Amino acid sequence: MMATKPDELPSLDDDLTVKPAAAPPRLRPRAVIPDEQVQANSRVLGEQWGAATHIRPQEPLTPLEPLRIDVPEYLARELRVRSAEEKATIAFFIMRALRKDGFTIEDKDMVKDRYKRGKR
Repeated sequence: MMATKPDELPSLDDDLTVKPAAAPPRLRPRAVIPDEQVQANSRVLGEQWGAATHIRPQEPLTPLEPLRIDVPEYLARELRVRSAEEKATIAFFIMRALRKDGFTIEDKDMVKDRYKRGKR
């Protein structure tokens, strides 16, 4: 059974007509609120909702430099397995070993997951 065609299709003119935008509502000017009052109110709301009301300044990140080394296959395998088990990067294990051997590595640079550390 075949569908029959309608004799005439509906007009598209109504869909193509541009309708004027509604006028924006008139807003009453607000009184100027001092910054101290806004900060105090933010602290109260933050305490009620358990939210942070300020951003702690971050220390600047130490620039990173790529380093490629060749190691025996068994060591590379062991590093990958331990990296997955402890959810840390291979660079973290190498830096930890170098630190134990007396190399200077700052605490802020000892991050298990470089993606949580941020961009270079």
